[in-house]
Amino acid sequence: MAPTLSISSRIDHPLKGQQAIANFIKSVLTAYPDLRFEVISRGDAGGGLVASQWVLHAIHTGPFMDGGPATGRTAAYPIASFAQVEGDKIRSEHTYLDRQTVAEQLGLKPKKT
Repeated sequence: MAPTLSISSRIDHPLKGQQAIANFIKSVLTAYPDLRFEVISRGDAGGGLVASQWVLHAIHTGPFMDGGPATGRTAAYPIASFAQVEGDKIRSEHTYLDRQTVAEQLGLKPKKT
């Protein structure tokens, strides 16, 4: 991972730098300690761009980053991501996920954006 890595997604704000990304991953692992990834497809789109389609499967057993309580429900996050690779480093990644579907799976109402 490059020291200047940034990750943009449909979350509240882009993550910039290794510490911000590490904190985000920690919060996800707190909410979903049993998470697993299913890679559906991955391919080289040219020019160092790697496109991936995957699903994050997990049971929501810990609090969300906003402090919301665990629901105990199973979620399957459908995700698409596009990583810009330079040499052996990921320079940036843009990730897209379906928050509405996940909110429905967890019995939650998503925040209006």
